[in-house]
Parts: sequence; C-alpha cells; structure tokens
Amino acid sequence: MAEGDRVRVEIGFEGGQVIGGFVDPSSADTLERALHEDAARVVVLELEDGRYHVVVPRVAYFRRFSRASRVGFAAG
Repeated sequence: MAEGDRVRVEIGFEGGQVIGGFVDPSSADTLERALHEDAARVVVLELEDGRYHVVVPRVAYFRRFSRASRVGFAAG
C-alpha cells in the first residue's frame, strides 16, 4: 500500500507514552469507532515499524491528521 493511501495517526496512552505513524484508513476508522463505542477492547494497527495491539481502554487521546498537515513544499 502506498503512503498516499495511508493516514497519519498519533495515539497517547495513560502514563504518557505516545506512538504515531501511518496506517490504512480502515484501521484508523476501526480504532476511532472503538473509542466512541463500547466495542473491541484491543485493536491491531499495522504501522510502518510493526504491528501494535492497542488496548482501547488505555488510550488517553487519538489524533488523526488531515492531509493538509503534511510537511513539505507545495507545487506552485
């Protein structure tokens, strides 16, 4: 999957640990739904450096970046 097909996320946990990276949009959607509903207690995310099993009740915050927040130069 190309990086353009992935979204950047940042997940903060109780205790202060933060992880971030690029995931496929459906994985980000699954985690977001689990945070808003009484759904899955663990969500598996595939980031570029490996697989993470996120324990949903331990998530303090979840940030999904918009495409506009990418660093770089615009064509122009």
